[in-house]
Amino acid sequence: MTELSDPARSQAVLVGVHGYRNLENLPAVAYNLAGLKGVLTDPAVWGLPGEACTVISQPTSAGQVLDTVRERAREARDTLLIYYAGHGLTDPHTDELYLALPDSDREREYTSLRYEYLRRAVLDPQARAQRTVVILDCCYSGRALVGKMGAGAQIADRAVVEGTCLLTASAETRPALSPPDEQYTAFTGELITTLAEGVPGGPDLLDMGFLYRHLHSVLAAKSRPLPQQRNRNAGGLIVIARNRARTPVVRPSPTLDLASPLSPQSEPAVWLAELEKHAEQVRQEAEQVRLETETRVREMVQTAQGIANAMAAEPDPDFKPVWFAVPEKRPLLGQDGSLTPLAELVPGVWYLALEQRGGAFLAQIPDGRRGLLLDTGWIQRGDSAPEAPVDALPVFDAFWFAVPRRRALLALNGELTTAAVLAPGVWHLAVEQRKEGLLVRTQDGRIGLLRDTEELERAGSTVAEEMVERTLRRVQRLAGAVLAQPEPDFEPFWFAVPEVRPLLGQDGSLAQVAQLEVGVWHLAVERRGEAFLVRTQDGRRGLLLDTTGIQRG
Repeated sequence: MTELSDPARSQAVLVGVHGYRNLENLPAVAYNLAGLKGVLTDPAVWGLPGEACTVISQPTSAGQVLDTVRERAREARDTLLIYYAGHGLTDPHTDELYLALPDSDREREYTSLRYEYLRRAVLDPQARAQRTVVILDCCYSGRALVGKMGAGAQIADRAVVEGTCLLTASAETRPALSPPDEQYTAFTGELITTLAEGVPGGPDLLDMGFLYRHLHSVLAAKSRPLPQQRNRNAGGLIVIARNRARTPVVRPSPTLDLASPLSPQSEPAVWLAELEKHAEQVRQEAEQVRLETETRVREMVQTAQGIANAMAAEPDPDFKPVWFAVPEKRPLLGQDGSLTPLAELVPGVWYLALEQRGGAFLAQIPDGRRGLLLDTGWIQRGDSAPEAPVDALPVFDAFWFAVPRRRALLALNGELTTAAVLAPGVWHLAVEQRKEGLLVRTQDGRIGLLRDTEELERAGSTVAEEMVERTLRRVQRLAGAVLAQPEPDFEPFWFAVPEVRPLLGQDGSLAQVAQLEVGVWHLAVERRGEAFLVRTQDGRRGLLLDTTGIQRG
């Protein structure tokens, strides 16, 4: 092939896993995705439209990857590019390659994505892509250490898809590297640099064969593991990039003749080049924000799961209270299922661990408040109590309660304004005891002061655990909505809610950006999994998790 693959008729799917539950994390992979998408969509490199470059960071399942690849293979009319970065595993019995997912386990190959299934998705009978490029930056065995990845030669031979170019990060048994002091993994970093800067003295168009030889030379000069390539049906002649080093650099001319015909040095050309550069920077920044949001959402899910596990665990009967200090700042979370820290534990202060709940502590801080410390690693234990005795400290345990009749929750602004109205039959959380009454947080996140505390119905442990589980499910739904790809065929529509419902932010937090009221029309802009991305009439946007019973307009 001697021509650049038509970007308007091509598709790319970039898959990366940087965080794992059971394997070593690979932080650089998150940057790989943003950097690679940036160069592939750069008009001076390939010019792939942004919507044609699908990024799947931290895939939730093998099906999510396979369905996306199959769809893009059917949409592409020219070239399909598939990229994966993360850990690779091999079946000890068949030596088959598996691509690790966030929940993958070395002992259970079925928790990973079998490469053969990815190969079949590319070869889907309805696929119309004429050429396919597969790039793997992954490990293949359990020998990978922290920060290392590798792929084997025999696996590469077996993994080649007919009519494709397969480029892997390393040969034989040597691992590819993810240097701890570098932004990208070694292999992908050189690939991004080559595409972004070009190759001086190279051809105008960089085909996959030339890219492989150049990467091999550069990595060898740095004494780094060498890549390998396998081609079928002239796959090495596939072109996905112009050579940036042969593209004239546009610089402002000292004198501009605005009456002369446009040239590469004319003012409009200079302006256009700067505009493209700025647009690319914005795209990369947006991609980085998205990756950070995904990480934050997943951390929230893990925290919520940790709280639920601690609440469900029986206290260790052999545990004796102990004083301890933390090596760095750590959050103390409430026993109510809220993800908002109750307090922050700081180094140099002694705290009391009252109970062991699974892997967590029920801890008490000097002002008497109690909460869950999920991260108990590397703590310093004390032999004796350096603070006041336990029974001398004021204690307030947060509790869920219901009111016998409607009562006003006063705002905390010093004025007698109402923050909310508490209704019977609904559980609310008492957070602190104050002289004027109780500091209360409602289920939709509003906080206020309840002065009338007579005849409150306290919830038992079962209800408290149910509220924790409810929070966990809410966080999981929010994570699913934030991480889900928008439904491509969704048509916006107006709707109204049957009761007041919160609209949550798109940043992965449980912060409420708006409250949808009954009788008001709102616009559903996108479908994100089971949720809607909604725009209110005053222009605010957020995620509506509960879409049951809505009235379409």
